Amino acid sequence: MINLKNLTLSLLLISTSTFAAVLEEDLLSSVERDYFTITEKTVRELSAEAIERDFLDSFTQTAQGPTSIQQPSSLDQAGGVIKVARDLVALGEDIYRLVIKGKPSNTTRYAPISVIPKIGNDPVDILETENWSMPTKRTYEVAWKNAYGAEVVYFRYSVFYSYNGTYDGKGRYLTSVQVLPEQVKTLWGYDFTATMKLGGIQNNGTRLNPIAGATVLIEYTISTVIKAENNVDTFFITGTGGFKKY
Repeated sequence: MINLKNLTLSLLLISTSTFAAVLEEDLLSSVERDYFTITEKTVRELSAEAIERDFLDSFTQTAQGPTSIQQPSSLDQAGGVIKVARDLVALGEDIYRLVIKGKPSNTTRYAPISVIPKIGNDPVDILETENWSMPTKRTYEVAWKNAYGAEVVYFRYSVFYSYNGTYDGKGRYLTSVQVLPEQVKTLWGYDFTATMKLGGIQNNGTRLNPIAGATVLIEYTISTVIKAENNVDTFFITGTGGFKKY
């Protein structure tokens, strides 16, 4: 049986920055080591019903609409070139922070990713593409537990994207690919950071009828006085609406 009083006193003893800076694992008690040891990670995709229920609850409490996503309406708003393939080019931001030290960062300043055709060495203008789908949203919860079974870090985020875009009646392209943090919770002593990266692009179709593909990486870092732990979740999205998590 864990003595909660002793655990609280132990955690208070290591709460000062001076002591934490020189703290080493062999100085921790077994209770403290178990508190700072992650033993389980779970990832769960929320159903459409759960997302709608959470949205209605949030709407009732805040009287605000859903999280807005950024869609480039012209080449000027689409960001810079970040990846180039033989017949495709990716525009936007290839890396940005989702969470910094347990707090969501302001991602609205970043251009979302678009994977569109290029003519010669230049990408086509977004305004010259058509037939885009409505934005799609996939929402995930990620939770980490320590040796006591307590949830020490909780992170909820959504992946947005629009697909099916065409150019001159051909191809299937991607736009508005982005990840937005929605909720973060951390227990004392846990420092959490999350970053989104574009892993790469590829053509899943033919040269005459390209199908854009993009690999998106979500990298997590959890740091404690014992160690830092890194995790990566990988998503693959296609211009025909294909979506797979690895």
